Amino acid sequence: MILVVLKNQVSHISLFLDFDTKQTCFYITDFFYLNFKLGNCVDSVAVVQHKLVHSLKGGKMPPILYYLPPSPPCRCILLLGKMLDINFDLKVLNIMEGEHMKPDFVSMNPQHCIPTIKDETLILWESRAILSYLVAMYGKDDALYPADIKTRALVDSRVQFDLGTLYARFSDYFMPTIFMGAPLEESKKSKLNEALYWLECMLKGKTWLAAEHFTIADLTCGVTVSQIEAFEFDLRNYPKTRDWLQRFKDELEPYGYQEINQSGADVLAEMFKAKLLK
Repeated sequence: MILVVLKNQVSHISLFLDFDTKQTCFYITDFFYLNFKLGNCVDSVAVVQHKLVHSLKGGKMPPILYYLPPSPPCRCILLLGKMLDINFDLKVLNIMEGEHMKPDFVSMNPQHCIPTIKDETLILWESRAILSYLVAMYGKDDALYPADIKTRALVDSRVQFDLGTLYARFSDYFMPTIFMGAPLEESKKSKLNEALYWLECMLKGKTWLAAEHFTIADLTCGVTVSQIEAFEFDLRNYPKTRDWLQRFKDELEPYGYQEINQSGADVLAEMFKAKLLK
């Protein structure tokens, strides 16, 4: 057994690395909560241990994810993180309380939107851009975002369809009620139904939206449609979409679908119903 003892005089952490068993033992004295000198945060002992191990072994620190659990775009990133086995350093930003408008966050992201990630020197927002980045950086292969040019073009097309049409029309119809208590507008409902019809057309003769297997196109569109379903929007006219949505749920079940996506969708649905009753 070879032991290397490292002493951090500032935080009084004795760190023993056993290079035979690859195990690490910590002896913490004097402080239960220690300032690891990262920003202004004070980390628990467990967090400090994790950060020290990565820095001492030359390992890459996990990406920081600024998020709010019920947010559909944030849920996309959390689900992908589970699929790629990314251990995010999670930072909750409650936009309902205006936490995204604090100067330190605005200085990092002038658009002050979530999700936002910080991966070493990279700061990135827009959930769909984050999805493609994480697959490229952390994926074991290109299955979720295929390298084949034509297949990737279809993935990009469906991802942009979600951003500019499906999610946009979903938000335009439901979000004024959730955030402002505004009544639902029939014209916006028709627009959302039009987007769902187009999605139904895209699924004709297909199991998945863009490839022969699940990709980030299914992930981002699936989270959107699952939220529409949670709001009890009528999907009876879209049988292919309903079948695809069930496959989407089954695909993500091993990656915390209920805990991450369904629970978040239910929270937003309860907020929506509460506003409708007022």
